[in-house]
Amino acid sequence: MKRTSLILLAALTSGCALVGQQAYTVSSPAMEPTLKEGSHVITRLTGDDGYVPKPADIVVFTAPEWGKTAPHIFRVIGVPGSTVACCDERGRITVDQRPLDEPYIGGAAASYRTFSLTVPPGRLWVLGDNRDQALDSRAHQGDPGVGTIAVKNVVGVVEVEKTG
Repeated sequence: MKRTSLILLAALTSGCALVGQQAYTVSSPAMEPTLKEGSHVITRLTGDDGYVPKPADIVVFTAPEWGKTAPHIFRVIGVPGSTVACCDERGRITVDQRPLDEPYIGGAAASYRTFSLTVPPGRLWVLGDNRDQALDSRAHQGDPGVGTIAVKNVVGVVEVEKTG
């Protein structure tokens, strides 16, 4: 399956701003089947709230180290200090040598490329749920940050998917 460009894949369109929240329209298939292209999400803005990333968080972020300033939306897989690798003998991504249970990827392969790294302090390793379409951390391993993004660049955490 052909992957689309990062700009088209990850761009989000801002919606209405709520106090401490921001609405976005997902404009790519990178997070399917979890977030469908065209769906609307509400994020809790992280700003200066002391956000501590957790694995499986779905985050909206900017990625200047990827050469892009438009917001992106992906799932946190690796947090600072964790070792993320692909793949084990059963084709699963591992974090700290433990295989991830990833029902959100809809039975697709965990990754189209191999990797192994320890996430640096203050950084995150992020992947799209639609692994065949997402130009996520794996596609940016040659960029500054070795594919990771800065925690400080997380704009918000998806809290609600709106219908309609």
